[in-house]
Amino acid sequence: MKVFSLALASLLTASVCFAHQIVASKKDNSYEAMYWNHEAFEPYAKEQLKGVKAFGVNGKSISAGIDYSGAVPKILTDGDVGMMSFSFDAGHWVKGTKGFEHVSANQVKGVVFGTLKSHKFSKTLFNWNEAFSKPVGLYMEMVPLVNPLALKVGDTFPVLVLKEGIPLANAGFESSDEEEPSYKTDAYGIAQIPVKKKGLFIVAAKYYAQQYADPSVDAVTIQSSLSFTVK
Repeated sequence: MKVFSLALASLLTASVCFAHQIVASKKDNSYEAMYWNHEAFEPYAKEQLKGVKAFGVNGKSISAGIDYSGAVPKILTDGDVGMMSFSFDAGHWVKGTKGFEHVSANQVKGVVFGTLKSHKFSKTLFNWNEAFSKPVGLYMEMVPLVNPLALKVGDTFPVLVLKEGIPLANAGFESSDEEEPSYKTDAYGIAQIPVKKKGLFIVAAKYYAQQYADPSVDAVTIQSSLSFTVK
């Protein structure tokens, strides 16, 4: 157990390697899932996008599906979207002497310090409705406790983090403003997020654990993000 604890601690201290989040973007009459890496958006394998949920400007669920036929998956809905969420498989990662690599353990030359599988859930807000201040049933999700579209630089953004519908205490974060912020959720799963810049703001809660279901890795990370535009 001590060996695993050291390996997991090593993974935790290098979360910047997993500082990628999935964000919805409006494209003409449809939407796209964009993969953000703290500096720019980058390509991804379209089969990594596993699922989508969409909610109209009235806060109610609307039909949404993924068209995989193009080079980039296209998201089609039957109405204007107020909020969209994704489930995204970020794959397997191995930490070796060169840092983290997006490969399997047997492809790394030299010592392997840890292996990890990453999955991401996301929400992107286009319009606000009070219904969006309630959970929508993601395995792990961040729930805004105020209207984030009304926030300005210098404001504090309260959020509730849930895992399997239960408040997640002591969850760490990363954001587009800070890669390793110091704030965490309290005992009730609530955190106060500072808003520091205008433009696209992405904040993600992080969960790490040992796992045994996938024999190819020794740990799992789940991240849940919320993105919106600060004006």
